[in-house]
Amino acid sequence: MPSPSRPSDHPSDHFRPHEQDGRPGRVVRRGIRRAALAGLLLALLGPVAPNPSWAAPAGASQPPAGPGSLGAPRGPASAVAAQGPPVAPRLTRLPIPHVPADKAGAVSASGDRVTAATTRVGIPFDVAGVTFTGAAPAGMRIELRTRTTHGWGAWLPVDVDSEDGPDRGSREARRQTAGSAAVTAVGSDGIDVRVSTRGGVVPPDLTLSVVDGGSAPSDATLAPQVPADSPSVDGSAPATAAASLATATASVSAPAIVSRSAWGADERLMPCQPDPLAGFKAAVVHHTVNVNTYTSAEAPALMRSIFAFHTQSRGWCDIGYNFLVDRFGRIYEGRKGGLSGFTQGAQAGGFNQETLGVSVIGDFTSVPFPSAVRTAVARVVAWQADRSAFDPASSVTLTSAGSTRYEAGVRVTKPRVMGHRDLSLTSCPGDAAYPQVPGIRSAAATQWRAGQYAGRPGRYTPVAARRFVDTRSGLGAPRAPLAAGGTITIRPSGLPSDVTAVTLNLTTTAATRTTSVAVFPAGLAPRSSSVLNTGPGRTTAAAVTVGVGAGGAITLRNGGGNVHVIADLAGYYSTGSSSGLVGSFRRVLDTRSGLGAPAQRVEPSRPLTVTVPNLPAGTRAVNLNLTVTRTQGSGYLTAYAGGSARPSTSNLNFVKGQNVANLATVPVGPGGTVTIHTTAPTDVVADVAGVFVAGSGSRFTPVSPRRVLDTRYGWGTRYGSLGGGRSLAVSVAGVPGSASGVAMSLSATGATLPTALTVYATGSPRPVTSNVNVTPGQAISGLAVSGIRSSSVSVSSTSGSVAVIGDLMGYYGG
Repeated sequence: MPSPSRPSDHPSDHFRPHEQDGRPGRVVRRGIRRAALAGLLLALLGPVAPNPSWAAPAGASQPPAGPGSLGAPRGPASAVAAQGPPVAPRLTRLPIPHVPADKAGAVSASGDRVTAATTRVGIPFDVAGVTFTGAAPAGMRIELRTRTTHGWGAWLPVDVDSEDGPDRGSREARRQTAGSAAVTAVGSDGIDVRVSTRGGVVPPDLTLSVVDGGSAPSDATLAPQVPADSPSVDGSAPATAAASLATATASVSAPAIVSRSAWGADERLMPCQPDPLAGFKAAVVHHTVNVNTYTSAEAPALMRSIFAFHTQSRGWCDIGYNFLVDRFGRIYEGRKGGLSGFTQGAQAGGFNQETLGVSVIGDFTSVPFPSAVRTAVARVVAWQADRSAFDPASSVTLTSAGSTRYEAGVRVTKPRVMGHRDLSLTSCPGDAAYPQVPGIRSAAATQWRAGQYAGRPGRYTPVAARRFVDTRSGLGAPRAPLAAGGTITIRPSGLPSDVTAVTLNLTTTAATRTTSVAVFPAGLAPRSSSVLNTGPGRTTAAAVTVGVGAGGAITLRNGGGNVHVIADLAGYYSTGSSSGLVGSFRRVLDTRSGLGAPAQRVEPSRPLTVTVPNLPAGTRAVNLNLTVTRTQGSGYLTAYAGGSARPSTSNLNFVKGQNVANLATVPVGPGGTVTIHTTAPTDVVADVAGVFVAGSGSRFTPVSPRRVLDTRYGWGTRYGSLGGGRSLAVSVAGVPGSASGVAMSLSATGATLPTALTVYATGSPRPVTSNVNVTPGQAISGLAVSGIRSSSVSVSSTSGSVAVIGDLMGYYGG
């Protein structure tokens, strides 16, 4: 999207001129301001500093999409319609002069001598703050008081740097100006500031900024709206385009939210674009301090003032908080993109890459959050927790990037919903509000649990593979490629009424761009997940096991471009089925070495029938991870029960010289036999990943597909690509400790060398099997069925380095 149009490129055009009351273009919001200006015409105002320079954001409002999409959808920047033009705040910058030692008579509350001070009256403003150049001098303390018609208020200590703001060393931090927190002071027309330091040193460019948020006709009638569930579109891996990783809501509905356009955000004030994230791991509760007396109509002006101070005085990319809540319980969209995506805030310095910030507008040092505020904060936290797939009642380990409480690199375990003081040396969110955080956490967790998809445990019934969707021919869907954001909702025929999940093989072809396909229970909006990644010139297949919605229906969704979709049913889970999964992980076929069959390639004219050894009595089907290697041409592979007719379906597709792996759940024929057919000569490797045995074994519980691992963002594990010969442990959130196995869509991208990924139970020996094979320049996905121990699995790679992404589809046992 191009930058918003504007009458001039000069930065001063983005602020309202300093106008007298009653003149055209000036709307006075408060009678106090009229009285104050009339009575203080002779007050010394001091010079108004030029507006700070800024660079209008160029190009798209989010980083452009690129290759390597892995089910990281993004939606529109705002899902709520605009309610009028943006309102340009008026910012005034005033120097804070040094107080010579021989003239100083005041001391701060800490007893240090005041080294710089200023008093200004006759300037109506809503927000104030202090900035300076360089590091804060030792023991620096900033205190201020504001004046309204009731007179001067009490002195208020103001946090200096590092309590909120960008993470140290980040792109946003490198361009920021040092300073204080924003102090809300709606209805004020005077301010007194004093600065003290232990050594009497005054930092350079010590400046007071006051911001008048202006007014708009809609301020008095502003009402929040519920953002529509935005369609998922594929994003891009950070290595290629910093990735616009956004997602639609899942099963917890979005609360009513006042959008940026509705509260009058002037997007031209943004000097840069905040970084997108894959999701949040926890939520941090804040307050903005100072004033609790603002009216409902004045709250939008406070939003605009905080926005202007953060971007124009502090130099941040955007308003620091992801969401804000006024004292009446209205929720406001903070950082751009928060309605449809995940955007890194500047709210908890040192932990912004992992946390969501929700700030309540007001001072809750001596008074608690009102009931409406507690409800609103819990609602937005529950919604965001659902989109990010974390339980608000649980704990999480976070890694500090450097805060006032924790040095960089320190790992801390905290509740998923916490106060700002839990991460930094600050009193935020106030002494009276902080004891309310556990209640907010509990309320958010209750809402989160109520909104989770509740799949019923079931056992498996294999079927003769059959095709039920083919957009090329119009089978089960319109005869047309699936467009970007397009969905197909289908119910495979012949399923029982108690069906809980289905296993299918999904194939895509004729993609017009790099894209991902998500599959999820019908009736749910997708989270950030995918089961298949493909691109132009590729025919790609991936196995899928997914829960069903009403009537046994599932929904397929395409991320970007146009693509044809083919789906083949392999079996289903139901409460009345009798076959459970028995863990068994071993290699049973390798035609390169002669394991399980002669040491020769499988030829199109000579299907290979393999006897799977050591199967328990009553085995009805096996999970086979099939890999083709040393392929001699382009073609596909089909696996089916020995002694049965070959179905008109496929399990994986390949081109000459390519290594491709995919899981196939295959019924077994007499004597535990499976037949493998290929349309081009190739070597085949088969690894057993569990067998389904009648009358025993574990049941499968489907979940709403959710991301549990992304090494690109340190999601579920450490940050950074997985190196060859190494493994990483992944804590699979939402899986009970008693579970015996998981079904996970495993994706790989950004490989530096051809490599194979293997998933296995943490603490167990690494097997010689593989789940996904990937080459440089390729993004590939496949279903991995693995054992699990204490809710943890491990992922290993054979060579080079590679980014690994995992989406949980469900678990066995438990």
